[in-house]
Amino acid sequence: MARRLLVLTNFYANAHDEPQLQSTELGQLHRLVSSYYNGVEYSVHDILRELSPDCGDLVVRGIVYGVPVNTSQLFLKRATSASVCCIFNYRRPSYSRLPLRRMQDDEEMAALPKVVFESNSILNGIQFVLQDTLPQDFTQTFFSNTAFRLLIFPEEDYAAVQSNVHGEILVDHETIVEIPIQPKFFDSSVTVQGVSPMIRRCYFAKEGKKLLNQSYYSLDECRLLCRIQSMMQHCGCASTPLAGSSINFTHCTLLDLPCLMKWKRIWHNYNEYAYVEGNEQNEHKNPDQCPHCLPTCNGVLFEIVSNVAPLRRTYNSSGYFHGLLKGLNNERPLSVIKLFFKLRFAQATQMDMVGDWVVLLS
Repeated sequence: MARRLLVLTNFYANAHDEPQLQSTELGQLHRLVSSYYNGVEYSVHDILRELSPDCGDLVVRGIVYGVPVNTSQLFLKRATSASVCCIFNYRRPSYSRLPLRRMQDDEEMAALPKVVFESNSILNGIQFVLQDTLPQDFTQTFFSNTAFRLLIFPEEDYAAVQSNVHGEILVDHETIVEIPIQPKFFDSSVTVQGVSPMIRRCYFAKEGKKLLNQSYYSLDECRLLCRIQSMMQHCGCASTPLAGSSINFTHCTLLDLPCLMKWKRIWHNYNEYAYVEGNEQNEHKNPDQCPHCLPTCNGVLFEIVSNVAPLRRTYNSSGYFHGLLKGLNNERPLSVIKLFFKLRFAQATQMDMVGDWVVLLS
């Protein structure tokens, strides 16, 4: 049964080889899951999250500004378009499709303490110990390398990096990774608003919210909704872990997986949707995906680097004797990450109008 449930991982938007899906088997599993929920429409999003390890099993130790913390009380488990992630300092409302689950998620998030980064010293930064599952554990991964995937993004944004604007770091097993973060603030004057967004290549907050009909705008948020609309256009539904917004749409079930696999192959190959638009001769053309999605004119970017050092392994089952790793051993792969600000100051830039067309003509 566990092997049959692995088919649920195909709802993630990772680009990988298309699996061999049997419609008969999908139909049987669909009926089985529906009967488990008493015929009520089930949520793949919540099923995937419940099947994933808890955050306390992944992030086993932590220190915040020199004080040991209970990591299970600092991290939230959320399903995203890439995987089920353990998220730190998150402030986005729940995107579960079930009202009761949304209320529980929002209450859980409100109860978490908010950590404010105030120091640029590695001694006063934030440190976490990550511990992976054993190779013989029944898990499904899409990476052939043995590493943790670390994403850094704004606290209100959807928990997946689609635009490569923010940070993504692979943390190898048995390493200590120092991650100095350098924010860069950018601003745009009011006079720039008179220029077309396609010329200035950004949106102001009100423009972005109006464009998406949402209360929040970011480049990742725009591309998220673009993906949802593309799925709806192709399959008449959207993959549940992509339900990161408040718009109403039909959620895909197991019976929709064959269509989603076809959409995924086209999307990641950056091909036009020829069989939808009736333009088969340009099927292999590579257009820009979601050209209407632009960065914000005001905000912050994070410049992220990493310093990697090997983690000394223990030679017996007694484990480490001191520090953050005290009592842990290498039976399960370990890694240590350290987050802190790189400098005591941050760079700030502003975009402004030098002159209008009359000044240029003169």
